[in-house]
Amino acid sequence: MGNMTFIRTNFSLLISIAFVICFNSCSSSIPNQTNFTYESFKKSFHLTDGTIYKNDSLLIGHPLWMRFHPDSFLILQDYGLAHQIKVIDLKNNKVQKVIPEGRGPGEMVIGWGIDIVDKNIFAFDPQLQKIIILTPDSKRKFRITKEYKIDAKYPMEFCPLTKDISVCLCGFEENRLTFLDASGKIVKKVGDFPPFQNDNIIKGDNGIFQAVLTASPEGDMLALANKNIDLVEIFDLKRDKVMRLQGPIGLKYKVNDLGITQIVEPRYDNYFLIISNKSEIWTSYNGYKMEKGTQPSSSDQIPKQIFCFSWEGKPIRQIKLDYSFGGFDVDWSNRILYTLELRDNIPQIISYQLDTKLK
Repeated sequence: MGNMTFIRTNFSLLISIAFVICFNSCSSSIPNQTNFTYESFKKSFHLTDGTIYKNDSLLIGHPLWMRFHPDSFLILQDYGLAHQIKVIDLKNNKVQKVIPEGRGPGEMVIGWGIDIVDKNIFAFDPQLQKIIILTPDSKRKFRITKEYKIDAKYPMEFCPLTKDISVCLCGFEENRLTFLDASGKIVKKVGDFPPFQNDNIIKGDNGIFQAVLTASPEGDMLALANKNIDLVEIFDLKRDKVMRLQGPIGLKYKVNDLGITQIVEPRYDNYFLIISNKSEIWTSYNGYKMEKGTQPSSSDQIPKQIFCFSWEGKPIRQIKLDYSFGGFDVDWSNRILYTLELRDNIPQIISYQLDTKLK
């Protein structure tokens, strides 16, 4: 089920220099429904001609996120090794390691998401509840230029809208979105949770509806792809509305209270990661059903396809790959898709030329 609800706000203040947010609560009305299936994507491509990136100086451990930097860098967030972030300079193949593991200044326990705004890298650590910002210098070296704590309880996901305003999903919150200023202070909380069959008994929260986030380059649009349910949410912050797109499984779900935790049933691994540009949203999709007593393999839990939507919620294309992949991003100027693929249980960086696919 998809639906459109409205959030009443003055977004002109949100995008002003001061970036003051004046959101009111979302309504719970459902005046419009939007559904999509696999057949809704008019274009479907199967990518098989990928090129393996080779660099003897690069050691990959357990990477999840990967971002393409517009100055020709690939940024990996890699946990389990001495440094959390690896910066690959695609012009000279040099590798820079930054943000060592630890609890002190300039350190992280576990990186959980990277984004790029105005050529700055925003790295998020949910355990230490902090953000580290890295900026390139004239010699193409990234330096820590800012570090701050997030003044919110249990931040789970983080996404900068601009350099001055960010949004995060926080556990045990009554609102879907928590907006932060450039110092990590809470500006406003807003948004309802998706409806479910027994929402008259159990209240929704971000622990139940875990999602990944992406923002448009202007910071006026926000997309959430849910990990455990078949739902994409698109927030139009300028026009004060949110669209929910359900498909292709199209199932109805309920929340089961297990005492120490609450889970969605039926259980699926659905959307994995998400990126966007000014025109489109790309999110990797798995659609794997979790069965009791069955232990899924790594390849079962990692997707092999990408769904592409417009910011208006229109399905555009489906991209399929031969191998499971985690992090991915696109060099939009040169039309190159970069993926972190699991080949023979070894993570590899693969690039695909998309010239004919994006016309």
